[in-house]
Amino acid sequence: MLKADLRKTYKNRRNELSLEEVFSLDAQLFEQLIQYDWSGIKYLHCYLSIEKFKEYHTLPFIEWIWANHPEITIVVSKSDFLSNELRHFTFYRDTPLELNAYGIPEPVISEQIAPFKMDAVLTPLLVVDKEGNRVGYGKGFYDRFFASCKPGVKKLGVSYFEPVEKVSDVNEWDVPMDVVFTPLDTYYLK
Repeated sequence: MLKADLRKTYKNRRNELSLEEVFSLDAQLFEQLIQYDWSGIKYLHCYLSIEKFKEYHTLPFIEWIWANHPEITIVVSKSDFLSNELRHFTFYRDTPLELNAYGIPEPVISEQIAPFKMDAVLTPLLVVDKEGNRVGYGKGFYDRFFASCKPGVKKLGVSYFEPVEKVSDVNEWDVPMDVVFTPLDTYYLK
């Protein structure tokens, strides 16, 4: 299927989820995430969930990282909608957040971190295919971000839905995921 069709289908499927279903899927995803081997990671970029879009709620996972892997620095982003690029900042328990115009939580004041320092990036996605080609919101924020990361950065996706067979309109700038976490399984795609 084409990305535009998949985007529309999976946005609708996610929007149709009840709060109870979201809580259940979040709990299942959390269990998948904590079973992953997080050793060797110094900088983990993690998105902060957009509540109105029913994205996987990342804060419990971030708190688990703080408690179980204090050696990992969590990094979050601010979105620049003029350039469609992300800027990256350290995130601690006491980092103040505010919602931007699109409802995305962003740090108010924090230390900026260069993209090439990231060892792993936890990425929101609507759906992914069996080769790791992701379908996000279509602005290319994460593809640009991945292009500025060091070679070998772990590209990790999170989706409420299992992979589809194939995204048919993959472009040369699209960056596939290495690992995708779903409520039912963790897929190692590379």
